[in-house]
Amino acid sequence: MKKIMLEKNTTMEVTAISNYFIDEYMSRANGEYVKIYLYLLRCCGSSLEVSINSIADTFEHTEKDVMRALTYWEQVGILNLDFDANNNLERITLKDVRADVPLTFKYVPEKDEATIILNTEADTQASDLVADTSVTYTAGSIKEKKPFTPEKLKQLTSDEEIKQLLYISQTYLGKTLSPADTDTILYFYEGLNFNVELIEFLIEYCVSNGHKTLRYIEKVAIDWATDNITTVDEAKERTSIYNASYYPVLKAFGLSGRNPAAIEKAFIDKWTNEYGFSMDIITDACNRTISSISKPSFQYADSILQRWKKKGVSSLSDIKAIDNEHAQASEAAKASKTSKTKSTSFNSFPQRSYDYNELERQLLHRE
Repeated sequence: MKKIMLEKNTTMEVTAISNYFIDEYMSRANGEYVKIYLYLLRCCGSSLEVSINSIADTFEHTEKDVMRALTYWEQVGILNLDFDANNNLERITLKDVRADVPLTFKYVPEKDEATIILNTEADTQASDLVADTSVTYTAGSIKEKKPFTPEKLKQLTSDEEIKQLLYISQTYLGKTLSPADTDTILYFYEGLNFNVELIEFLIEYCVSNGHKTLRYIEKVAIDWATDNITTVDEAKERTSIYNASYYPVLKAFGLSGRNPAAIEKAFIDKWTNEYGFSMDIITDACNRTISSISKPSFQYADSILQRWKKKGVSSLSDIKAIDNEHAQASEAAKASKTSKTKSTSFNSFPQRSYDYNELERQLLHRE
């Protein structure tokens, strides 16, 4: 076969990738993991803000998928993950990928992929020089996704309930289902043991939040299955917690079209559970944050809520009383400062003392 010559002729901005990564790491890794690593290279040193949530949104993954990829690359040895005291990821350090730092770790997924293992100790046995990237979901009753045989496919699609499910799915997604799409939806039914009602709710929920790709819907389905969600009521309870606790805060901060990041969830959970504040108090703190610093900041809002907690705030009326008290104190301080300034200005002139008896004697003597 004739060889192909490759030529590059461009002045566009580029992201440098180690040839050793391409030769030794890329071919052994899951394709989705490679995408995430390349995206980190792109973001590193640029003005792009990175969070687990933003990466998940970019690739239509779940946050667990992103953490699984990052954990893989850490265990392989080409990046480090640093966590804060609350076990929230706060720093990703990309290492040099060179021939003198060979791949020395075999990535073996835990049986329960619902739990992310953050162990960074590398096994350096000679038999472990090749990375195993086969990741399967085995938590609960989750089965590995495999192509359906023609016989099994015919059996499933001949069921009237399944026919109705596929028709409703086409309606929600706004397109004719491809064979791959059909396999994915049937996987929810056969592999994840979701009933028809739960699958319908799953697709409706994802589409209503702006996600129509079945790849994204599959990620959500696996998350639900990992969390042992088996009924529509359980799914609604999970989504309602998100809608009631997290999304009002994101909306108050002007952050739309995404799920809260792990550190953002931690803040919101602290405000509702530890501080015991209602959502109207929390959103008021968020609004004040935007008014004060003109940008969303969970840390700044937390400082406001901490002060209110110390003052025993339990309602918006308590906040109003604090505002009035603060305004009065400010006015009093301002008036005191003005009075002090006037007094200081008057007293800055040299003061004279007079002996009125002596003045009277002098006047009488003149006469």
